[in-house]
Amino acid sequence: MTDNKCRVCLENTNVLINIFKNTDSGMISTNIMCITEIQIHPNDGLPNSICKRCNTNLQKCIDFRRLCEKSDKKLRSALMNSTNDKQTNAEYEPTSKECSTLYVNNENCKESKKAVISKTETSASNNLSISNKVSQKQQCCTCGKIMSSSFRLKTHLATHTDVKPYACVYCNKKFSLVQNLNVHLRIHTGEKPFSCAVCGKSFAQSSGLTTHKRKHTGQTPYNCVLCPRSFRTVGHLQYHVRRHTGEKKFECDMCSRAFITRSDLKQHIMTHSGEKLHVCCNCGMKFSRASNLKRHVKYSHNEDKSYKCTQCPSKFMCKNELQKHEKKHKSDLKIN
Repeated sequence: MTDNKCRVCLENTNVLINIFKNTDSGMISTNIMCITEIQIHPNDGLPNSICKRCNTNLQKCIDFRRLCEKSDKKLRSALMNSTNDKQTNAEYEPTSKECSTLYVNNENCKESKKAVISKTETSASNNLSISNKVSQKQQCCTCGKIMSSSFRLKTHLATHTDVKPYACVYCNKKFSLVQNLNVHLRIHTGEKPFSCAVCGKSFAQSSGLTTHKRKHTGQTPYNCVLCPRSFRTVGHLQYHVRRHTGEKKFECDMCSRAFITRSDLKQHIMTHSGEKLHVCCNCGMKFSRASNLKRHVKYSHNEDKSYKCTQCPSKFMCKNELQKHEKKHKSDLKIN
């Protein structure tokens, strides 16, 4: 990608405007996403600027959208006032056709005059609320995540600070948002409310289920800009890109060894402390890594022992264990 290419029209020019710049009508990248179905994020490997002509066209689209919203608001307000006037002058019992058109399929349209007016106001208020939500989308300048409102953006920004007032009563881990704490508690309670309709596997988070579904569909929506590979999750993509760049920004304070991810660093720190948090529920054996526990359960407590010894009834779960066992037979033969 060239630095002087417009992201929209792809023309090369020396006069460009950064799409992550705040303007009177909001951040340019947010405005583009509001009127299109594309995703824009900082450091996504694509041009981060647009030309003046495209910026002018974008502003025209924004002005047109605002004019539509403003006119819609006026029309609905006039409609409400007209309805109120009719109700004041005479008893008015709307037909089913009018209910469907004016009151958005109001099932209770044949109730009293007061109920009809109340529900009409609610319907108009909801429509205006939806329109306002579309125009209020905000983008986080730190991570590029799109939020549905300025309030949600303000809440999201707390995740980028060091202020974490919500602590877990089980392990004392702290969180910046109470919603994140509630999701974390499922680790301790074992609650997994999200189930896969295909295989029945359950998850503690909806995001985990969404990612899991891609195993069945084969979807890999996150593409590497440095090679043809694509991934199911943005985390896997970030890890992969760092393998390309050699970036290891998580450094151990004890031995200065650096790692690609924070989780890798945490696992490494346990080798210094000797801490083993992963416990086998079958035999109580402890491990410093979850992967080691998983391997232990698979090879020690799994009843499926497909590797059979040809010289005795012994069975094994992995080929290496069978080969070690067979060597004992060979050594016994040599002794005899």
